[in-house]
Amino acid sequence: MAHPDHRLVSEAATAYARVSRLLDPLRLHVWEEMGITFPQLRILFLVRRDPGTDLRTLAQRLDVGTSAASQQVDRLVDRGLLLRSEDPDDRRRIQLALTEKGGQAVESISSASREYLHTLFERFTAEQLHNLISAFDAVVTAAAESPVPHLTREHQPTA
Repeated sequence: MAHPDHRLVSEAATAYARVSRLLDPLRLHVWEEMGITFPQLRILFLVRRDPGTDLRTLAQRLDVGTSAASQQVDRLVDRGLLLRSEDPDDRRRIQLALTEKGGQAVESISSASREYLHTLFERFTAEQLHNLISAFDAVVTAAAESPVPHLTREHQPTA
């Protein structure tokens, strides 16, 4: 397969970054309305992806110390967004899970983004949408084959 020239690759990366940033103001608005900080949001999404994860594993995934992760978890527990529970197989291990309110918070952020994208994509022709889907699929496939260097295997995107 012939590789495109560097300029074209740079243009594609810039275009992708511009599109990615479109959702930032919307997401920030929803986070602010909920009073959730970005680190707390990351915790909620990580726990949603891996219910039952423990504090030590969460801290490793966030690349922070256990104490810093614990402080953020405490705030989320106090706000009724996360639950802590003992692991029945290892009482020293504290498992984390979203509460119903925490699940609703994560879903409201995701749904706000989906609704906005739906509004944008309704303006596209069927051909443009098929091309966009193909392009997104190609990005996901390439990401699975070329993970972000600092991520461990268990954190790499999947196709």
